[in-house]
Amino acid sequence: MNSRLVSIGMPVYNGGEDLRRALDSILAQTHTNFELIISDNASTDELTKALTEEYARKDARIRLTRQPQNQGILANFLWVVDQARGDYFMWAAHDDTWSPNYVASLARCLDDAPAAVLATPRTMIDVAKRTGGSFEKVIPPAPNGDRWQTLDLFLTISGVWIYGMFRTEWIKRTSPEFGKYSVLGDHIWLYGMLLQEQVVGTDEAIYYRTQTQGKYVLSTRKKVETLLGVLYHIPRLTWTRLPPEERWQGFRRAFSFIYRRQIRQRNFLGTSLRIAKLTTLLTWFGIDAGIRRMLSPFRHAH
Repeated sequence: MNSRLVSIGMPVYNGGEDLRRALDSILAQTHTNFELIISDNASTDELTKALTEEYARKDARIRLTRQPQNQGILANFLWVVDQARGDYFMWAAHDDTWSPNYVASLARCLDDAPAAVLATPRTMIDVAKRTGGSFEKVIPPAPNGDRWQTLDLFLTISGVWIYGMFRTEWIKRTSPEFGKYSVLGDHIWLYGMLLQEQVVGTDEAIYYRTQTQGKYVLSTRKKVETLLGVLYHIPRLTWTRLPPEERWQGFRRAFSFIYRRQIRQRNFLGTSLRIAKLTTLLTWFGIDAGIRRMLSPFRHAH
């Protein structure tokens, strides 16, 4: 079970005390053949520096790099992928924890399904930010062998499968696609992957995600930018990556998600609704250039 080397990449910036819990969780894994690649993105808090150095000194499996200057979230995520040497790769968040059998269970999933590129866990979200407390939401792993159920589930879970286990060769080849998307890069990249690749899951691996209330409050501008990005990329990927006989079914499902989650549920203003309708129509008829022009002011806003 411990024969395969698993690369664990942890991009971190000002991790604080939560970082200790995350590191302890990784070092307690029953699958011991792993390398932990920590990239400190020029943190400004002394605790992050002290903790990462402390753990790197006491465990030779930890490879610590402190970036000389902050290179942004995306670049830091991709940097740890580039450093991976194992057969399998997984990202680790600095403020989340895993069940002790997390790595072993996900690795076994990929071992048993040679065609799969991603193994997904059961996710428990604790908004109280106390692992072991009462969990507000439980997200099941991907349904094995059913692409439509997998896509439907993914469109409702806000991208937590990014912290599953990937085949290293595949993720090194495809992860640079993140940079094509101005917003929600990991979500859109994963969605495009699910349209074409096999994904498996297991209830044995449990991912404890801590989330404080109000952590992801977006400005109105960011909401509109996010909406435009989703309206452009989700239908476009659905239409271009599915085989012709499945495109309309996939497109209907994608548009249903966009309406339920991005328009009705978020209660955008009438202006945003008009933009949404126009953008969707343009995408429907394949007029990509028009949408790119609409998105261009937002792509360079940050």
